[in-house]
Amino acid sequence: MIVLSLLFYFCDYVLSQKYEGCFQSSALDPDLPTLILNHASVPAECIKECHARYYMFAGLMNDQQCFCGSRYGRKGVSTSCILPCTTDSSNYCGSQDAMSIYSTGQKGPSPPRSAQIIHSGSSSLQIIWEPPDISNGNITSYTLKAVVLQTFASNSIPAIESQIQGGASNSTILQGLQPGTKYNISINATNTQASSEPAYILGWTLIGLPDKPMMPKVIEQTSTTVTVLLSQGNSEYGPVSAYQVFVVQPGIIPPTNSNLTYYNYEKSMQQGLEYYITGEFESSEFHKYNKFTVGDGKMIGGYYNAPLNTQVIPQIGLIVVSKFQREVQYAYSDLVHKVTSYNENGNDNMDLIAITLCIAIGLLGALLIASIVLYFALRQRHEKFRMRKLPEQQELTLQGPLYEVDNLAYIPEDVPERVNHYQELKKKVWTIPQSALTINDTIICRGRFGTVHTGEIEKNGMSSTVAVHSIADTLLKASDKRHMLRELDVCIKASPMKYLADLIGTCETHDTLYVVLELSPQTLKNQLLASRSGNIFPINQILPIGSMIASALQHLETYKIVHEHFCARSIGLSNDWIPKVMGYGIGKYALEDVKYTRWTSVECFGNKKKHQSGVVWAFGVLLWEMLSMGGTPYSNLSLESEVEKAVQQGVRLPQLPDTPDPLYEVMSSCWNVESQERPTFEELTRLETLSICPITAITEPYIPDLELN
Repeated sequence: MIVLSLLFYFCDYVLSQKYEGCFQSSALDPDLPTLILNHASVPAECIKECHARYYMFAGLMNDQQCFCGSRYGRKGVSTSCILPCTTDSSNYCGSQDAMSIYSTGQKGPSPPRSAQIIHSGSSSLQIIWEPPDISNGNITSYTLKAVVLQTFASNSIPAIESQIQGGASNSTILQGLQPGTKYNISINATNTQASSEPAYILGWTLIGLPDKPMMPKVIEQTSTTVTVLLSQGNSEYGPVSAYQVFVVQPGIIPPTNSNLTYYNYEKSMQQGLEYYITGEFESSEFHKYNKFTVGDGKMIGGYYNAPLNTQVIPQIGLIVVSKFQREVQYAYSDLVHKVTSYNENGNDNMDLIAITLCIAIGLLGALLIASIVLYFALRQRHEKFRMRKLPEQQELTLQGPLYEVDNLAYIPEDVPERVNHYQELKKKVWTIPQSALTINDTIICRGRFGTVHTGEIEKNGMSSTVAVHSIADTLLKASDKRHMLRELDVCIKASPMKYLADLIGTCETHDTLYVVLELSPQTLKNQLLASRSGNIFPINQILPIGSMIASALQHLETYKIVHEHFCARSIGLSNDWIPKVMGYGIGKYALEDVKYTRWTSVECFGNKKKHQSGVVWAFGVLLWEMLSMGGTPYSNLSLESEVEKAVQQGVRLPQLPDTPDPLYEVMSSCWNVESQERPTFEELTRLETLSICPITAITEPYIPDLELN
């Protein structure tokens, strides 16, 4: 098998080195531009040298001069290749005014250049590179592959591969990597014919946070010391380098940031802090310090272990320290403390304490029994009163005058004094049988009124995936019930609409209300980001998608509904590229936790009140997101305050290389500082009448930390 493979490779190599012909050339302007050898003994030697330099063609002149290049025939065909090669008379080596051209078999470009890692995260690496010196045609894409070489984790993950479209692309962020792991990253360039050999770069992801250590256990106490038993720490994504024991004064809650270290005793006292490190030791010394005496007055790892005043028992905790290269991570245990004070005559008072405790337990037991009896009596009385006074559905009933609910919710002009508003809302939506609804354990997020799950709904013999808001209505305060009804009514008023994630219906149990909304298989943002890794996002769908989204916003506007969470993450996308606007009304609690400053209009900074012209501004940013294939707006500004300042000073998102001028003019009009000068949603529905160019380069990075909380 090995012999056959070598034979196949040899045959392929020989066949690829064919004679292309004789072409006009001169010493001052050779047909192939790069002189490699002045004395090439045979064509094979010249071909080998050119192939090693990634050129597609080799050329010989004056029976021995070797030239390389990727294009030939600029001056036309010649018949003057009459000089046989010096040591191979069976082949021609051009002449003084002609060049014999041979193909080298090279198809792909040379490797990318100057690859480097410019930013490391715990699960990502940002990489930049320069294009190949020799492209041998148009570069169409780059492929990056990250392979684990070394890791602190017990199990390494498979290789991560990402494809970046566009020859002008020169950077990307590899996501989904393992913390505390060394990667060998290869970068291949691809032209219309083949891929290059890889360029390689090595890099580490940042270490992860150690596991939270167990709380120390107090095993002994004196008037100035407390001895605690420590448990060994663990870190899945980094080394356990050291341990620190810290002391916190009673009633104080110290900061526990993963990259924050406490001061020693002396400096903490100088700065008026109520917490300090009392000792540090290397992980290799854990067996020596696993029984740690706090307050013994010694120096431990450069920290003064100051004596304690145990009449007021301090809190004691353990920090696991993980250090690697220049990165340090800290994990903090819960704090342990004694509830009783130290007393030197404690042994003499044990009998008195025991008697006191027995009396207290007896009294508390009697009070508990009396409370139980009183509870059942009051409950029985309450049930009788409830059956007489309340309507059948009381869980979400709002009693009282209408003016307590604002104008977004269902409120008729004149109502009786006692109205079940929830029952009025129920008349407008489908009451889903419990047998038709399946609720998964998967939690999308936790909203104001409860958790949001994925689920399945059966209707007319068809099954579809939905978002299910689980609302424990018996636990809601009256103000939260009113707010929930307002937001539910927003969804009722807006549904149904083809380009909205509609309210499907509600389902009730004795203690829970389930609000069921449409859920698309993916979001627009995720689909755009997937295109950076090789998935297809049809460019000709960008403007139709934008037009359909504008139609949905126009529909919301007719009901005076302002979408306050508008960006590419709030747009669902069906498998046939139909957008579904999510996040209005009660649906906003199913969205990711986004930092919306980068989508906020200039007049809305610092003003929580949103308006339709602010949504138009965000629509312009969404168009930019689509054209950048999911890029982060203002990615060069890491702080939200910097974004706010820049926008107020007139900075706007840039025109991308492949964005036509008419389309960018529409986007710019959405960002007009005068809100009344921005286009209407009706005007934006005509977006698809514009033209769009193929996107050949992805130039804007995606930085999730700038977008998500």
